[in-house]
Amino acid sequence: MVKGLIFDMDGTMVDNSALHIEAFRLFFERHGCKEPFSEEWFARRNEDILKHYIPRECEKYGWVALSDEKEMIYRETFKDVIKPVDGLLQLLEQAVSEGMKCCVGSSAPRQNVEFHLDVLGARKFMSDWLCMEDVKIGKPDPDVYLKCCSRIDCDPSECIVFEDATAGVEAGLRAGCKVVGIANWNDPRKLIDAGAHLVVKNFTELTLPMLRAL
Repeated sequence: MVKGLIFDMDGTMVDNSALHIEAFRLFFERHGCKEPFSEEWFARRNEDILKHYIPRECEKYGWVALSDEKEMIYRETFKDVIKPVDGLLQLLEQAVSEGMKCCVGSSAPRQNVEFHLDVLGARKFMSDWLCMEDVKIGKPDPDVYLKCCSRIDCDPSECIVFEDATAGVEAGLRAGCKVVGIANWNDPRKLIDAGAHLVVKNFTELTLPMLRAL
């Protein structure tokens, strides 16, 4: 029986993967890094990303301050063009109306998660949300999704995780949840190969009976 739906944020709830790539480009340009941002880093914590791309700056300024700077660039540059992935709000409304609990499990900073929930109008559907600050080890470690299950008082076997990145799919599977891949930007074959139980382009292709059948 499905009791909980747990959502990654960036690229899953929000159609913003290209926006984050551009925000990283602008940020790296400021700090003299010419290496392009790779999609393999999607779903990872900013700490891991920044220590990989600009390790010297992290030692000098601290990764937290640099993360805040990058996310400020993102929010200020793209606040007027952010939109939900198609069908998200409709699915959330249906799920909550039928007694399911919804939660966010994101690698993003809390300020970004709450910013998106408000911009999308999705905060009212969420029982809770966990962010970068709530976990010590990021995806593909299952920590964030195990904590989400605990927060909404559901066993992982009763929860479905929605993810757009392979690291997130792995995290959901390792937590013991069913995983639906959202191929809004990613190659669906990558999500299938990562082990997602079902892969769709967006939430318009999903129904609650389909989710219960998983």
